[in-house]
Amino acid sequence: MSSTTLTPETIATATSAIDSASAELRQLNLQIYNNPETKYEEHAALALLTNWFEARGWTVARGVYGLETAFEARLTVGQGGRTLAFNAEYDALPKIGHACGHNLIATSTLASAIGTAAALKSLNAPGTVVVLGTPAEETGGGKYYMALAGAWQDADACLMTHPMPDFSTPVCPLKASWKFRAFFHGRSAHAAAAPFEGRNACDAIVGAYTGLALLRQHLRPGESIQGVILKAGEAPNVIPDYAEGTFSLRAPKSAALRAMRERVIPVFEGAAAAAGCTVEIKWDALYEDVVTNAALATRYREHMLARLGMSPDEMVPLDEAERAHQQNGSSDMGNVTYICPGIQPMFKIDAANLPHTTEFQQAAGTQYAHDKALQAGKANALVGLDVLLDDAFYAAVKAEWEETMKAEGRI
Repeated sequence: MSSTTLTPETIATATSAIDSASAELRQLNLQIYNNPETKYEEHAALALLTNWFEARGWTVARGVYGLETAFEARLTVGQGGRTLAFNAEYDALPKIGHACGHNLIATSTLASAIGTAAALKSLNAPGTVVVLGTPAEETGGGKYYMALAGAWQDADACLMTHPMPDFSTPVCPLKASWKFRAFFHGRSAHAAAAPFEGRNACDAIVGAYTGLALLRQHLRPGESIQGVILKAGEAPNVIPDYAEGTFSLRAPKSAALRAMRERVIPVFEGAAAAAGCTVEIKWDALYEDVVTNAALATRYREHMLARLGMSPDEMVPLDEAERAHQQNGSSDMGNVTYICPGIQPMFKIDAANLPHTTEFQQAAGTQYAHDKALQAGKANALVGLDVLLDDAFYAAVKAEWEETMKAEGRI
């Protein structure tokens, strides 16, 4: 495990800078944890994080890429060099707060930024470090909208981390996801006296729901459809003129998800037509699957095992992670990995249940979870330094990503 070109002195500079900031980062962590803010309402976290970067000499822009609670912090050393991005998340879930541990993601990202910047300055090596504050990962798809507005276009690689209850891995086996709402419009009428004058929107949405059930038997392994009917009338003696539902598609890959969408739309249009109604479909943000760059992931694992004290039995091997820990969740980090090479390693926080539960929320506030977030942040800092300083390593990272994108038909 000696493939990195980083010297022991450079590694010590990066990791020591993170250790020195641990108490400060713990306070930032708890401030975010104890003040949970849901999607696009992360004003306190935005102020906290951007003020922190500005106080350390970073160039900060708020409200970037069309989102009020997004930010971009930049630090450039020398002239030229590559650009490395880290993503910070800080939104919470309704009612159960930081039950996905985004307070830890912010902490880990700040640690990575501290370590990378300290080493670059010490070496006076050319390069730029960018931290993107990305709101509304929970259902809002902040990174999707930021990407549409041009974020990450100058990044040579992008790194972030995510807590998990009981395992660590440099691979992030998350699926592509696409949610949408369907709005059916019909015509109300007296259900007994003049039903022939009505056009039943309830019938239309029930027909669509049934159509999805029929479609499920023809889905490929790993693909799924979920949905609920939100509104379908008010009284049994009135033909409903309006119905509404929310639905979700998931697939292992974005290309498969787009193919699913083309099969789902006719189900809704046909159900509406059969009931004499119309339907409007509103698609939310697309969460693409996370494309893990194996070169980056392998280097992350190497740093964890060889330099940061993690034992081999603590981390799932790369060749087993996809099979053993395929998650049915999704992350808009996937959108970023289609723009530049990236990884989203997962780190164990000893939670008693999965993310989005009270047990996970409780674990996300512990000192143990904070320490593990810093350890993951250190690993990403060292991987980031490899990206910025090692031309041969980055050439391998970029070549792998380009080959993957060509196979996906994206370049």
